[in-house]
Amino acid sequence: MLLRRRPQFERIRNWFLVVILPLSAGIAWSIAAALGQTYALAVTQPWFGAQNVDVTAPDWLRKGFKLGAYQLPYVRVFILVLTVACLIGVYLFLQRSAWGLRIRAVTQNRSMSSCLGIPTQRVDALTFALGSGLAGIAGCALSLLGSVGPSTGQNYIVDTFMVVVVGGVGKLVGTVVAAMMIGILNYLIGANILSPLVTWFPSLANFLEFFANASMAKVMVFALIVTFLQFRPAGLFPQKGRMVDA
Repeated sequence: MLLRRRPQFERIRNWFLVVILPLSAGIAWSIAAALGQTYALAVTQPWFGAQNVDVTAPDWLRKGFKLGAYQLPYVRVFILVLTVACLIGVYLFLQRSAWGLRIRAVTQNRSMSSCLGIPTQRVDALTFALGSGLAGIAGCALSLLGSVGPSTGQNYIVDTFMVVVVGGVGKLVGTVVAAMMIGILNYLIGANILSPLVTWFPSLANFLEFFANASMAKVMVFALIVTFLQFRPAGLFPQKGRMVDA
């Protein structure tokens, strides 16, 4: 801030950035190392440790009901209902409100929306706030299924991107369809349900049995998605419009 007030700041700006960025990184690393060596685990572990924390669900979510031979917990039913409610809310907001119309307009043609008087920066902020709120709701719902830690969301990042790409960017229906397809396909391959159905083709059955676990099923689904995108790069439900067609 002090250097920006100097009249020759623009002339020394590039040189200043080259010096200050490595210097700030070195200072931050030195302070972190000093705190870690001086106070050891007493200071660093509560804030930067990798320990997971369990979240206790309310009493009315700890039970379940029988569905044939299966036990369906109330927690998963609650997450399903919450997901449907969020989907309906987002759909109504994007399709039935003025700001939803502005968001769709900016997504399709940003320059023309700006020419028509739509505050694109405010739309960007609102879109980011909406996405952050949905991510927060998803995180709260996910905490009911297991312990929470620094790496909790890493298991879902790849699946999230695959859902968006396969369904089509900006398409809510595509997101729902792609999520169901990828989830069901992951389960069918990982649980080794498909291989008994193709016993008449031993080579294919052995191939599916090789991928019959959670990790390899994700690899198989990822390979199928890559193959699918070679033929449909815009996803299942591509956007339509003059800007997209051009």
